[in-house]
Amino acid sequence: MPELPEVETLRRQLEEVILGQEVSKVEVLDPKLSGVQGVLKGEVQGVEREGKLLAFSIEGGKRVLLSLRMTGRLLWGKDGGRYVRLVIHFPHGRLHLVDPRRFATLSLPDGRSAPLGVDPLEGNLPSFLVQRSEGRRAPVKTLLMDQRHVAGIGNIYASEILYAAGVHPLRPAGSLTAEQWEGVVHAARAILEEAIGLRGTTISDWRDLYGRPGKYQDRLRVYGRKGEPCPRCGAPIERVTLSGRGTYFCPRCQN
Repeated sequence: MPELPEVETLRRQLEEVILGQEVSKVEVLDPKLSGVQGVLKGEVQGVEREGKLLAFSIEGGKRVLLSLRMTGRLLWGKDGGRYVRLVIHFPHGRLHLVDPRRFATLSLPDGRSAPLGVDPLEGNLPSFLVQRSEGRRAPVKTLLMDQRHVAGIGNIYASEILYAAGVHPLRPAGSLTAEQWEGVVHAARAILEEAIGLRGTTISDWRDLYGRPGKYQDRLRVYGRKGEPCPRCGAPIERVTLSGRGTYFCPRCQN
């Protein structure tokens, strides 16, 4: 699933091409998405990111939330290729929602969803995490990926952030000091900003608005590198399963 850098990449690209533009036509090719067809009419007045979600503000106070899930992509152009589920027409181009597995969702905010946590690129995150982690025995990686606490970080970037901060992913979140949380947040912001600058990480499905893969996969230090030498100390990178997901770390550098 696209994480913060990938979604922010899309947000910035979309803002350049559809902000202030009028939706001229909507083609719904997947019945699962038909519920928002009537809302996608009018001028696009905002494109925002809420964690891993894209939020479109349409004139008249309407908002539509897009979750790309595992295989969803947005493509700008005349042709979206195979697996197009939705086409939004603008006077100067078309926005295609492409999703081979049909997991992507378009929804209207209804107030029933759990509120999202703090965006890692904004706010006083270190103090917030110190407070939220107090007394918690759950692994620090689990806390970082819990969207109710921190909005936007997923499996890939959580592994990379904790490696950069020198914190073992299985360490109880409540055992970190305020100074260590400062280090985690500093690493998170540096890595996420770098990944945004490289249009995200392409392991398999991710492409930007123009169909281009990201480049941050070439900068990954631990994710997907089981058995390879740690870039800092040379110890073999290890992999464990945490909450059903592969977690990568250096057993020597992270504690």
